[in-house]
Amino acid sequence: MAALKGLMRKLAAAVWAAAIFTSFGSLPAGAQDKTLHLVVPFPAGGGIDILARLLAPKLQAALGQTAIVENKPGGSGFVGTLTVVKAKPDGQYLLQQAMGMSMNPSIYRNLPYDSRKDLEPVALIGVVPITLAIGNHVPAKTLQEFIALAKASPGKYKGAAFVNGAAVLMLQMFNQQAGVDINIINYRGTAPAISATISGETDFVIMPSVVSSIKEGKVRGLAVAAANRMEELPDLPTTAEAGLPDFKIEFWFGTFTTAGTPPDVVARLNAEINKATASPEVTAKLKAVGIEARSGTPADFREQFHREIKEWGEVVKKSGFKPLEN
Repeated sequence: MAALKGLMRKLAAAVWAAAIFTSFGSLPAGAQDKTLHLVVPFPAGGGIDILARLLAPKLQAALGQTAIVENKPGGSGFVGTLTVVKAKPDGQYLLQQAMGMSMNPSIYRNLPYDSRKDLEPVALIGVVPITLAIGNHVPAKTLQEFIALAKASPGKYKGAAFVNGAAVLMLQMFNQQAGVDINIINYRGTAPAISATISGETDFVIMPSVVSSIKEGKVRGLAVAAANRMEELPDLPTTAEAGLPDFKIEFWFGTFTTAGTPPDVVARLNAEINKATASPEVTAKLKAVGIEARSGTPADFREQFHREIKEWGEVVKKSGFKPLEN
């Protein structure tokens, strides 16, 4: 009888320990023996890649499993995205992406995945202010002065964008809200687009990566499309202050996983990513590359993502932009 009671006590202790372990919200059984894949659908060195490499060691330490960054470029980000879409829904594959994800359903005619149904938003990581700037050759000092020039000469001024990128839709949105007709000229990347505005080949640019050019005096900043002014450019007004209150764009970076991943796994990943981005080390490194750390719940991020898909779809419909073939 004593032996039986001892066995029962051990069994009860084991069940209690298992319950505590499960309630902690850990990843699925065996996950600690797996590898966490942070998939970057673009080449190494970009903003998304930098974020992934900051997160990987933090998640590895927090989750007790190996975390690696995998660059899978190709197909405008589709190759890497499909890697996550087709993965087992256990939270082991995390897609690192940016605001362009909410534009893709409008830009491309036939996406190889359903943005709403095939991916589960996990966490918003950070945001970069979108800045409006003109070349120094343009005779305007404020946003309203530039809008007046553009209205007086429809089609005269040229806006620089990069092929199939977010800048195209941002310029379309500006045309609609400002009531102007700025021609959109495509370049193969943000750097050539900004260089074109600096040289006078184009006149206007809307991008997150133009801040350094404004600070160096190579282009003239007109406004930041955000609720608050930028710390780096405190004299630059917001679009609301500059007379275009509805032109607000948040260029975000975030993490997604495979649809169907259990909610408790998504919640745990969200919590650990939020902790990582809130750490002084990561916050400082993000700030150094112009990214403001941001956090929130999976539900918050999902609502924002789905809302933006709808909003960009409306911009495309009004602009007459023809979706591209994949």
